Amino acid sequence: MQVKLLILQLGLTGGQQATKSAENPSSDGSSKEELYIYTHDAGYRTKGLHGTTPWHGVRAEITVWEIPDVQHLSSSGAYIAAINESPGLELITAGWHVNPSLYNDSKVHFFTYWTTTSDYSTGCYNKNCPGFVEANGSNLYPGEAFHPPLSTYNGEQRGITIRIKKDERTGDWSLYREDLGGPIGGMTLLGWWPGTLFKYLSENADVIQWAGFVTHNYNKTSPSMGSGHFSSELDGKAASFNDCFGFDQKGRIVDDYFNLSIYEDKPDCYDVSPWYHTKHVAKRHFFYGGPGGCSEYK
Repeated sequence: MQVKLLILQLGLTGGQQATKSAENPSSDGSSKEELYIYTHDAGYRTKGLHGTTPWHGVRAEITVWEIPDVQHLSSSGAYIAAINESPGLELITAGWHVNPSLYNDSKVHFFTYWTTTSDYSTGCYNKNCPGFVEANGSNLYPGEAFHPPLSTYNGEQRGITIRIKKDERTGDWSLYREDLGGPIGGMTLLGWWPGTLFKYLSENADVIQWAGFVTHNYNKTSPSMGSGHFSSELDGKAASFNDCFGFDQKGRIVDDYFNLSIYEDKPDCYDVSPWYHTKHVAKRHFFYGGPGGCSEYK
């Protein structure tokens, strides 16, 4: 697949978008097929207080769900991201998704993604190209399938807690997992993106983001996002991002004064709840998602 298409499949370009490609074989391998990939997102992003915070990381617990209705050339998932948008696009991201075209199965997989340069000539998922360095002792590798149990509707909520944070000493961007504990302040280092990969992210991100996404080909039905239920159903029923915060240029936690922007483009299909501030374990959190079958072409 072309890298630009991969970015659209991740949902990081935002909004109702379509791209055409003739670089992909049909599902039976017999011929080429045109792709018009649509992507939809639901979440939040921030440039920080007054739009000037130089972000050095992002963190959240993301509830993980099975998505039973993802078809070939479609995907659905959720992620956190650190992004530098100027003058091109550089980003690093991690989360979970169902992507049958990438894995040849319908399982829920952990993923990482990075790209740099405005023409999308570099970057890829997981370890499909040089870039992400897996750490010794990692308890989850990019591309690995999650094992049940996952979150269930009106039942137990299961999630993964991850942070992407710039190492102030080396300049690398490190990826940590928190929900299983570990030797580094209760976390486990999964790996890192060397700072030398980037031109602008080597300094800082200007946007951090928490979002769910779906993609689908123009002639396919759009899949479910999150739990498959709208955000208004709230705790235990809608998918969520919990205990969300960022890191400033000194590595300090920033959990307020975000000047948040809702990141949704088709709220009649996939929507986002208000950003809640609570004292219980979810802290700064929100709900998102929606059912499948909401498509440009019905």
